[in-house]
Amino acid sequence: MTESTLTAERLQEFHLFSSLTKNEADVLVPHFREVIYEAGQTIIQQDEISSHLFLIAAGIAEVRLPLVGPRGTTSVAKFGPRECIGELAMAKIARRAASAVAEVECRCFVADVARLTESFEKNPKIGFEVYRKLATIVTDRLVATNMMLRDSESNKF
Repeated sequence: MTESTLTAERLQEFHLFSSLTKNEADVLVPHFREVIYEAGQTIIQQDEISSHLFLIAAGIAEVRLPLVGPRGTTSVAKFGPRECIGELAMAKIARRAASAVAEVECRCFVADVARLTESFEKNPKIGFEVYRKLATIVTDRLVATNMMLRDSESNKF
């Protein structure tokens, strides 16, 4: 993905939107704007309230959580092209649970969830398809995080 313009076809390459038809994806494309984050720049700041969804077109974003004690932060996951971050904002506008930092330059397509929701209300089938994909993404990430925590706890003994 080297082009900088989001098209319906490119939107369909992201797992979150992969079940949409071209015409359905066309409805959502206008809601996204391109933003470039330099290496080391914070994309999402933990504890900030934000209603944005980020689609990573190029680069790698590292998701970090603070730890209690002297260790500072820990890397929870890394996400790259065709993946999304900030997806929990689609379920609930609240303080961000973690920070995301550009490991290398990241080119993202960013949408305000409120605008996406308006399109979902006008086009319920699109909303259903996107939220169904969102459920699988969140479930897969929860399982991966649980496995990582389990493995890290078993290494303590």
